[in-house]
Amino acid sequence: MNNINKTVKKTIAMILILVFCVSILTLSSFNVVEAQRGGGGGSSVQHNPQWEITSYAYVVAEPKTIGVGQKVSIFMWVDLPLPGATIANDVRRHDYTLTITKPNNTTETKHWDVIYDSTGVQFTTYIPDQIGTYTLKFDYPTQKYTWTGTYANDTFLGDSATTTIIVQETPLPNPIGSYPLPTEYWTRPIQGQNSDWYTISSNDLGNAYIGNEPYGRYYKDGIAPNSAHIMWTKPIRMGGVVGGTNVGPNGEMFFTGSNYDVITENPIIMYGMLYYQLPIGGSPSGGGYTCVDLRTGETLWLKDIPQQTFGQILSYSDGNGHGAMGGFLWYSQGTNMNATDALTGTPLFNLTNVPSGTMVYGPNGEILKYQLDSTGKWLALWNTTVALGRMTQTSGEINASNAFSWNKTIPTLPPGSWSIENVFYDDLILCSQGNFGTRGNWEGANMTAISIKPLTLGNILWTQHYPVPAGNATRQLGTVDPISRVIVFRDKETLNLWGYNLDTGNKLWGPVTISDSGWDYFHASQYTYSSYGNLYISGMTGVIQCFDIKTGDLKWSYGNGGPGNSTNSGLQTPFGNYPTNIGAIADGKLYTFVFEHTADSPILKGYSVRCINATTGEELWMIDSFVTAGGGGQRGNLLPSLAIADGYLAYLNGYDMQFYSIGRGPSATTIEAPKSAVKLGDSLVISGLVTDISAGTTQQEQAARFPNGVPAVSDASQGAWMEYVYMQKPRPMDTEGVQVTISVVDSNGNYREIGTATSNIDGFYSLNWKPDIEGKYTVYASFEGSNSYYPSHAVTAFMVDPSPATPTPTQTPAQSMTDQYFIPAVAGIISAIIIVGALLSILLFRKRP
Repeated sequence: MNNINKTVKKTIAMILILVFCVSILTLSSFNVVEAQRGGGGGSSVQHNPQWEITSYAYVVAEPKTIGVGQKVSIFMWVDLPLPGATIANDVRRHDYTLTITKPNNTTETKHWDVIYDSTGVQFTTYIPDQIGTYTLKFDYPTQKYTWTGTYANDTFLGDSATTTIIVQETPLPNPIGSYPLPTEYWTRPIQGQNSDWYTISSNDLGNAYIGNEPYGRYYKDGIAPNSAHIMWTKPIRMGGVVGGTNVGPNGEMFFTGSNYDVITENPIIMYGMLYYQLPIGGSPSGGGYTCVDLRTGETLWLKDIPQQTFGQILSYSDGNGHGAMGGFLWYSQGTNMNATDALTGTPLFNLTNVPSGTMVYGPNGEILKYQLDSTGKWLALWNTTVALGRMTQTSGEINASNAFSWNKTIPTLPPGSWSIENVFYDDLILCSQGNFGTRGNWEGANMTAISIKPLTLGNILWTQHYPVPAGNATRQLGTVDPISRVIVFRDKETLNLWGYNLDTGNKLWGPVTISDSGWDYFHASQYTYSSYGNLYISGMTGVIQCFDIKTGDLKWSYGNGGPGNSTNSGLQTPFGNYPTNIGAIADGKLYTFVFEHTADSPILKGYSVRCINATTGEELWMIDSFVTAGGGGQRGNLLPSLAIADGYLAYLNGYDMQFYSIGRGPSATTIEAPKSAVKLGDSLVISGLVTDISAGTTQQEQAARFPNGVPAVSDASQGAWMEYVYMQKPRPMDTEGVQVTISVVDSNGNYREIGTATSNIDGFYSLNWKPDIEGKYTVYASFEGSNSYYPSHAVTAFMVDPSPATPTPTQTPAQSMTDQYFIPAVAGIISAIIIVGALLSILLFRKRP
């Protein structure tokens, strides 16, 4: 349906262009007539008598032949727009009527009082339910020009137009909604006809887009990696072990940043391009702002501009065009917002006098700010599109102080000072007043919900008072889930959670105690996230818990089990378990990282990024990495230096201060078979390699270590193998390869699979096979791909000659009686005589003196 609508829009656009061109010519002729009459263009020159202007009506129905039950597109217009009609005014044609006469002579009528398109084009659709010929008649009645100007009180004469369509029993082929999703390695740009690829592609516009949105770290769009496969690594500064002595403790590492000196925080991804800030010297910033290819790590540009705050892609539609504008990078400082072109890094324009407020993204990518004035009791919506329109500006300053879409008085807002906690677009704003509970506070807090739905804008939905918790514990507002309609509170000292109804403010469940570990005093009570109807808790104890957010019931936990479900660090850390935090929730998975507020140097070993099934808690993969992070997220949540888009996870690894890109990469398969023909009945060996050809495999170190290419390995072996390839870990000798399917097309033209082989740790595979017929064979080796690699295949050929002919046996003649008896007898007598003679000779020699 969306594709049909797009086709219709394109058709309308073409018609509008034609109408516009005709309008210019026709209006020019009008102006000539007016000039001859003493009039002038669009001026308010009166004339007597009033003019009667001939109109020409048109109706087009497509397709002209269609199957019963299929949709017909119908366009109606008069030869030109009414003089003076623009998008901004109400000069419009009136009272179009379409009469449809069916094959059985019954009729249907559609009528439009006002044609809202300024060009006078009216579009509609119709689904015929009978076989035969339909007649469509468009009537435009005589219309008096009721607006001011040259044509005031003139008459545009009516006209009619007719067309037909033929409806047949056989339907037309369905239109292409989209070409299939990719089964091979793909990159940006995505060809415009691949509409359904929106489901696997995405953008990460930064912490303003993810970190401060309702769920905390939830990515609602696109896919995310199912494997620890590394695409590339790229250093941003000196990192890892310094080497030598006189540089602090043995094994001292280069500085990785801290919670207050975060290096490269808030990476952004748009259009398959990764943006991040570079450090310089000992400073976490100042080295410029760079853009690299998400899939290859290639530097696309490096500019001397500040770290950008967030990104924007705006979908804009008006009478002059439709489509997404951008992308844009925004640097926000004080009351100014500076725009940069995301493709080139070129600075564009500046917005000045931007008001304060709570920022969210609108449904079309608008940057919105909700501003609440408790004293004046009003709520206003600031909107970038009010200030910028289609964002075609390339330079200059725009005063955005009055770029408000609306301002609504809220006379029923309860007294006192209110702060906005959450904004859910086209739904409600959640506000708080006071303190939910801290040491020394005994008053509690109030909350109120304000509707921002168009029909109930500004209505107070509910107001509740929340007393301080027992024991004067520190109560904090956690995640708020607008889908499940639940507000979560957390008590720091008692490690309790509470759930309240977003639509009423009433209690749903609690208390639920999340842990008996003292470590969770520091973090677990703070870090709450929600998605998929679940509430996720993570923190210093190293255990991730998943609760049903509507009931508070525990569904699963990760980190406190055996192999595959353990974060136990043994003697490696003083914490018992690795402190594990949720960095992202995407594509049905949790991506976790280990965090220390101020990590010692050398950093403790064994920190890792893990991927966990968000529904079951099953560990999917893990790889050693120390992801840097800082504070400043929503309600104190950590903001790690990571981003996800287009199926790739990018993050800064503090162990070596390199950016890593994790995701599914391309592979290559080779095949060899005997060059010389083999004989039918003989065996032959088919062999080859399966290798990883991601961009990282051509980096200097990897190319030197793997001159024949980096072998492709199984998903199960991927984490340890990538640590060996990119992190200088020992070679894991238990590495498993990938399965290769061998198929042939024989000399009879028959295609068949002849076997499978699994590659070894060197990427080598082989298959021994005995051909069963003679002739030429084409042989294929196919790797079907995995979560780590896209598929690849190779082809070659071999020849099987006929087997050599078996020689005919020579027949031996039959022996005669003489041959059979006499000759052997004579031979025997002769042999006896020789023997006797020999004996006599010996005796004679012995008797001599």
